[in-house]
Amino acid sequence: MALSGDTECRAGQVARAFFEAATKLSDDNEDILPQEDAPDLKLSVFFLFSELFPEFVCDKDKDAPGKGGLMRLQFNKIGYEIYDKEQSRRVPAVRAKPGNPGYGFRRARWRNTLEGEDKKVCEAVLKQLGVAVERVERVKSRVNDIRLQWEAVRRPSRPAGPGRPRGHKRMINGE
Repeated sequence: MALSGDTECRAGQVARAFFEAATKLSDDNEDILPQEDAPDLKLSVFFLFSELFPEFVCDKDKDAPGKGGLMRLQFNKIGYEIYDKEQSRRVPAVRAKPGNPGYGFRRARWRNTLEGEDKKVCEAVLKQLGVAVERVERVKSRVNDIRLQWEAVRRPSRPAGPGRPRGHKRMINGE
């Protein structure tokens, strides 16, 4: 489905700006952000974008064709222009059997939008886009919430299993 020219340009601009404001390239090969949500937990980049900028999202199940927003596929294509696509068990795979790998944005991580350079970048990008101050604060807050949730649930690339220990044993009382 093609969007009308002006709406497509604006929705694409907002999506690119959102990626820049909310995510960043990591030096750690373990970092990955999900392109899809798990059935029980909504932590994908698209989910957050659709929550914060619903006027630039088109839900193919609810909206009439030509509404003028981005579908998940179009949004994720923009993400893959910025980050590489990676298939990994560290991200959810909604339409696959449990344990099968899903797709994500390789070496992408959420910005810490409440502190330091990440906060400044997020604010600058959104203000340049013309986003109201109240909305910028909401975006920063929600990105940080999702960042903390993702860090708590993201899967390691080499989880514990046969031949791989869970981690270092803790020392108790200096022993």
